[in-house]
This record gives sequence, C-alpha cells and structure tokens, in this order.
Amino acid sequence: CREELIAGLQRHLPESVVNYWKLVYGNFIKAFGGYFKAQFKIMLVLLVIMFVGFEIFRIDYSFLIALGIALLDVLPVFGTGAVLWPWAIIDMLAGNYIRAIGLVVIYLICQVVKQVLQPKMVGDSIGMHPLLTLLAMFIGYKLYGVLGMILFIPIGMVLVNMYRIGMFESLIKGLKIIIHDINEFRKF
Repeated sequence: CREELIAGLQRHLPESVVNYWKLVYGNFIKAFGGYFKAQFKIMLVLLVIMFVGFEIFRIDYSFLIALGIALLDVLPVFGTGAVLWPWAIIDMLAGNYIRAIGLVVIYLICQVVKQVLQPKMVGDSIGMHPLLTLLAMFIGYKLYGVLGMILFIPIGMVLVNMYRIGMFESLIKGLKIIIHDINEFRKF
C-alpha cells in the first residue's frame, strides 16, 4: 500500500519535486544513521577509558560498571558525570581520597576525549566538515535544546548538500546584486 501511494505521488508530482524529496530524505536517513554510528564509536572509546581506569583502581565489576556509564553517556542530559561525580563525592566522604581523585581524573579524561572526538566522528560519519557539524549542533542546541542538537545535524547536512548541487545559486546571485546596489547607493 505504501509503495502504491509513493508511486502515485511520483506520477503526479513534477520530477524536480521528486528529486528534491529523494535528496532530502536520503540525507536525513544518512545523517541520523551516521550520528548514531558516531555516538556508538564514542561510547566504545569511553567504555575502554573507564574500564582501564576502573581496573587501575581495582573496582569490582569494572567492565559492567563502565558499560552502564557509557550507555548512560549516550543520553545527552546525563553523561558520565551523572555517575562519576556522586561516586567521587561518596568516596571522598568515606575517606577513600585516592579513588575519589581517580574517578574525577577518569571523568575529566572522558570529557576531553568526547569533546575532541564528537565533532570529528559525527562529521566523518555523515560526510560533513567537523566545524559545520559543531556549528549545527550549537545552533540546534541554542534553538531547541538537546532535541535540536540532534535534529540540526541532518538539517545542516541537507543544506550543505543542497548548496553543493547548486540549489542556492540564484539566491546567492540575488543577494550579491542587492549588496552591490546597497553599496552603490551608499556612495551617494
């Protein structure tokens, strides 16, 4: 039924609209898949860092704890700090200062690695420059919070691909003409 509906729409819509829709839909699918693939890779890196750190401090069930915290880190609001900071505070209050400092160091290493890897890995996974990826994440976060941060990556990717195929050329030419005319008017 779905295929029949799509085929019917394609017969009645202009070819340019169908091609535009295929571009947008394909980019969204690639971007979402790439985003979650990159998050999974980052999760694995953080898992290894925490596992090694927990093993150094001889924490029982270190792999399972590291896995749980890494899975929690995929959720944007929580992160590794949701577990490691309270754990470090409890250890500090219990007098286990070495392990408390170690947990804070593990947290800091995880944060630095995540902040360095995230724009690069997400950008590589979706085919966008890391700076554009970071910009899309920032704009999305400022506009709509965590959900916007996730949604603006595929939106940014669609816009970049639309620019690459020349869909904004007439708009850019028009803006250049307007800017040129404004500059000429200012000379008077």
